[in-house]
Amino acid sequence: MYWEDDDQDRQKKSSESIVDVSFKVNCKKIAADHAYDLFLAVLKKFPHIEKINNLAIHSVYGAESGAGWERPETEIYLSKRTRFCIRTPIEHSQDFHNLNGETLEIGAYKMTLSKPTIKELVITDTLFCRTVVVDNNQNEEEFLKDVSLSLATMGINVKKMLCGKEHIVQTPSKTLVGKTLLITDLEKQDSIKLQELGIGIGKLFGCGIFLPHKSIAPVAVSKSNE
Repeated sequence: MYWEDDDQDRQKKSSESIVDVSFKVNCKKIAADHAYDLFLAVLKKFPHIEKINNLAIHSVYGAESGAGWERPETEIYLSKRTRFCIRTPIEHSQDFHNLNGETLEIGAYKMTLSKPTIKELVITDTLFCRTVVVDNNQNEEEFLKDVSLSLATMGINVKKMLCGKEHIVQTPSKTLVGKTLLITDLEKQDSIKLQELGIGIGKLFGCGIFLPHKSIAPVAVSKSNE
């Protein structure tokens, strides 16, 4: 755990450049490690996506995925409320609406997309990422230090971080090993920047993408009183 107390005021800032394009999905189940196959499926529809700066492809999660902290070993069963999202510069958002009604072939699984909507990034002081992949990941201390240094180069002031379980993403060329990461007590402008830019490598494989999360401050206070 990384923890630094600070009571500085926060400034409100909203994103005007990056949004999530969100789709309803028709798919009963998908492989737990589907990130690279999902990338290939989107790449097949949009061969230029690797040239778009700050593009990220969210992995797909079911109810049993434990909000990203835990995952089943082989398959994820999806509900009617499951969404698939692509985080993209707003100028490309309408392009991805062309996926409406398309079926993505994700390895041995098929997922049909419908009813695309634009979701603006939410201003919040607490964000989490299901898989952060950084160079130094031998243990929790090295991981958090490397994350802190990476955020500092982005001009983001980190105060409180907590990493969780290890996750693995397989690609043909390498195995990406990452950890779940929660960051709280963020300045609002830093929250937006972190969601826009992400962190680490593998954003096209579902890594380094931050989402709003409930604050862990009450948990920390409770533990400190034990």
